[in-house]
Amino acid sequence: MGKKGDKGEVKEAKEVKVKEQSTLKVEVSTSEIEALKQKLVLTGEEIKKIGVEAELLVGGKNYNTAIISTIENVRAPQFRAISSVAFHKLLDETKVNASVIRRVVDKEYDAIDWNDSEVNKDPEFLRKFVRNLAKKIKEHPERNASQVKLRTFINNVVDGFATSPEGIDQLRKRSVMVQVAILSVDLPKEVEEEVRQAYRDICKEAGEENVPVAVRSSAAGEDSRKKAFAGLQDTYLNIVGENEVVEAYHWDCASAYNLRSMTYRREAILDALAKAEATGDENLALEAKKEWAIENTSLSVCIMRMINPVVSGTAFSADTATGCRGTERKDLVSIDASYGLGEAVVSGMVTPDKFYVFQRDDGEEVVIRFMGFKDKKIVYDESGSGTKVVKVPEDMACRWALSLAQAEMVAKGVRAISKAYGGMIMDTEFCIDEYDRLWFVQARPETRWNEELEKHPHTIFMRRLEVDPKFLNNVEVILEGNGASRGAGQGVVKFLRSALELNKIAKGDVLAAERTDPDMVPGMRIASAILADAGGDTSHAAITSRELGIPAIIGIQRLEVLRSLDGQEVTVDASRGKVYRGLIPLVEVGGEIDTSKLPATKTKVGLILADVGQAMFLSRLREVEDFEVGLLRAEFMLGNIGVHPLALEAYDQGRLNGIVQKKLEELENRLTKIIKEQLASGIVSLDLKLRKYVGIITGLKQKVKELNEIEGGKGTEEVLAIHRQIRELDHKWDQYLDKATNYLDLLKTSIDLKEHIVAILGYKEELVTLVGKEPEMEQRKQEITEEVEEIYQKIKSDPYVLEVQEKIRSLREEIALKSGLKKEMDEIRELPSKIKSILKAKGYRTGKELYVQTLAQGLALFAMAFYGKPIVYRTTDYKSNEYRNLVGGSLFEEHEDNPMLGYRGVSRGIHDWELEAFKLARGAYGGKNLQLMLPFVRTLEEARSMKRYLADVHQLKSGEDGLKLILMSEIPSNAILAKQFIQEFDGFSIGSNDMTQLVLGTDRDNARLRHIYDEEDPAVVWAILVTIFTGQKYGKKVGFCGQGVSNSKIIRGLVCIAGIVSASVVPDTYAQTKFDIAEVEK
Repeated sequence: MGKKGDKGEVKEAKEVKVKEQSTLKVEVSTSEIEALKQKLVLTGEEIKKIGVEAELLVGGKNYNTAIISTIENVRAPQFRAISSVAFHKLLDETKVNASVIRRVVDKEYDAIDWNDSEVNKDPEFLRKFVRNLAKKIKEHPERNASQVKLRTFINNVVDGFATSPEGIDQLRKRSVMVQVAILSVDLPKEVEEEVRQAYRDICKEAGEENVPVAVRSSAAGEDSRKKAFAGLQDTYLNIVGENEVVEAYHWDCASAYNLRSMTYRREAILDALAKAEATGDENLALEAKKEWAIENTSLSVCIMRMINPVVSGTAFSADTATGCRGTERKDLVSIDASYGLGEAVVSGMVTPDKFYVFQRDDGEEVVIRFMGFKDKKIVYDESGSGTKVVKVPEDMACRWALSLAQAEMVAKGVRAISKAYGGMIMDTEFCIDEYDRLWFVQARPETRWNEELEKHPHTIFMRRLEVDPKFLNNVEVILEGNGASRGAGQGVVKFLRSALELNKIAKGDVLAAERTDPDMVPGMRIASAILADAGGDTSHAAITSRELGIPAIIGIQRLEVLRSLDGQEVTVDASRGKVYRGLIPLVEVGGEIDTSKLPATKTKVGLILADVGQAMFLSRLREVEDFEVGLLRAEFMLGNIGVHPLALEAYDQGRLNGIVQKKLEELENRLTKIIKEQLASGIVSLDLKLRKYVGIITGLKQKVKELNEIEGGKGTEEVLAIHRQIRELDHKWDQYLDKATNYLDLLKTSIDLKEHIVAILGYKEELVTLVGKEPEMEQRKQEITEEVEEIYQKIKSDPYVLEVQEKIRSLREEIALKSGLKKEMDEIRELPSKIKSILKAKGYRTGKELYVQTLAQGLALFAMAFYGKPIVYRTTDYKSNEYRNLVGGSLFEEHEDNPMLGYRGVSRGIHDWELEAFKLARGAYGGKNLQLMLPFVRTLEEARSMKRYLADVHQLKSGEDGLKLILMSEIPSNAILAKQFIQEFDGFSIGSNDMTQLVLGTDRDNARLRHIYDEEDPAVVWAILVTIFTGQKYGKKVGFCGQGVSNSKIIRGLVCIAGIVSASVVPDTYAQTKFDIAEVEK
């Protein structure tokens, strides 16, 4: 039976206190409470009677289960808490032969090659190894001689563990020795009987015999309040029967001393020692050694009735990656869900479906969802206790794990639990059974964001390493996945098959694994970055990397490629979800933004944003009174779609295959032209042995051969006749050879054998003349077709014909590869199937649905993150080269010499799907704070035409439902005719980058002209000022989007003094810009 980790996160030190527990405390006498504290098994009611102090006895899991079982409309399964009193009875009332245990463990442990692939392949190897050793010791003849108390033996073994310089293998041996000792003794009779009775009681309450239960560890004691031990000890699922429950309880007791639990305490002490040395405060070290001593280990166990789930998962009352809590109502619930038991989600075995649920102003629920990769599930093992992993049918894997109604149901339950805990961010686990009943099987206060929001309610911590953007144009992307923890790291990849290979990891390496588990935490702490092939936002890899502040990419779903990177240097760009080959320069960016200390400014300071995750991370900026998002770029969200909208449209309309075929023909013709040029210039050569080839196709070679074979034995006259026939055939052969020579380019470049036959037999010229529809012509064309087909069938398997065809094919492939055409042709050829796969993987039926939903949901999350603050969405301003880089882009985009001045902006038009997505985000998804901005509007007629189109076709009118239409003022014509343009819109937003390049006639992508590109140039300043003054004259808002305000004192001073309404910058410069503008305005 396999062990499944409970919850994989390692959390920061924090004493989490439930804010509203008074209703849970039942009035009882002191004597009754003291009596309850001595019990070995406690019910939920008894835990409530004891009150907060019960957490010391039964640990957080049991204590929180008792709380959620009292919450109205929240369903929790029956459970019993085996108190830590039972654990200490085990340690204090049993004895072991220390010498026997040491001898047996030393011998057997040292005989194992811990780097052996077979050992590392089996995730249960270590547990089976421990249990086998315990069995040997139980049967050892000297077992009962010279015994010492179990606790004494354990303390002797773990003495000095916290500060020992031993390597991971020797530390693991100590852990094994303790676990073997615990499992080698029998449980005290009283403890065993109480555990049995607890199981019987659960069965009785459930109304059935042999109920499957989960036997889960629940770390107890004072230190469990200060650090989360979730997932460090063992959990066993689908345990059926009294004997099996007793055995699982015993296993859990041993897991209190597994390596990850012991190293967790060790690392807490080592952290304190490092801090003590850095600060000179010796008390920090002394207190930590006392507080985190392994001798303090205490364990309670939760025995809970198991629900047989259809769907399970985790749900948080905030976004796990960013701490965003939704609107001002703190209504966001983040859900990860998959099929079967929830261990598949929390262990990172699958990438679950992601759901965000929040409320519109009218109380209606909004559900945003993203498809995961749910190819496996964990289910009960019907053959007995335990669980097994089974495949999910392909059609089921591509369906949503939760319906919209179920997602809303989970969200309401999580909000009720959060409310019971005084509004804290809660981390819950849930499941839905076959009767569509929702069960919450676990809940606890989340520590990372609760702690940060309690200690630093107004501070956003942004300092981190990122890939230097100057080098991003020349990187090789090896892998892509979900960035679970922002930032960048680099180093040598060390792929771990299991935690038994932790000795491979050195400080600064990139830790890679199919998925991580709590045993890997010691290696994760020293890694520069983490890569996990599977997992979602609440998997162990995701949560632990965020807690440790280490960049991580999860859900890569390319295991073999990830394995192959072992030993190679890579750069992990977790902010973008990409892995680059080699070491790319990193830069430190960001800082801390304390919203309570930002100065008040007359000029509003906003943000330029593109990434939803970054927006949610920065959501607390809405606390700033004058905050806004002055520019929300569409391109990043459309990049997540990854496919050209016209390719999606053609796919939906059934036209894509035809377009693909036409493009392939065009590329084949281009390839043929290149081959001809290279053949003519002698760069490549191809000898067809043309005479032989023509002879085979015409059949003349075979006829001559047959005549030569019958020559012997004939008379003179007959021989002469044969010779005449041969000469005639040779002459005919020469004629065909002459015709073939005229088509030598075709014969050397085309792999169409029928085309060769037509050319060599001279039918090519004749077919050109057969253009009419007269019966005679149609008949002749039919005759030629039939004759060509007949010859084709005769010669298609001829060895030399096959050899010629292979030569031509090889030549085409070689030149296609060298010219780059092969890659383009392969991509285009695979386009229809690739789009089909993308739609299936993301849970959409049509290209339109993919495009509209992806964009609308992204916009909705932006609107939620900055609820109540204006967000100016700029419609797509991809240049043709950027569109061309999308899947299918080469089918619809021409090469432009200067895309900066080419087919872009409103001249290209706004795709109807984009406008539908915008309307969906403002309507059904409640994003009323979204405004619309038009980019690169060249002329007044373009402006007016687009306004009419928005109003007449899409009912998007300025002033209706709070909508504002804004012009991106970035072309000299916008400034020159500012008076006319401003009357068409609700305001301007100055795009300083394009305005500068167009006023000065430079290309900002051209390195040679970089010295000319200057935002402070008088001509550019004139364009900026005239735009601002025109807006003031007509009482309309003018904003500024660009780094000029943060980078240039002159621009900053000019726009502020001129009276610009707002200036938007990138997040890393937001706080400093706010201070700089305040200084200007003094």
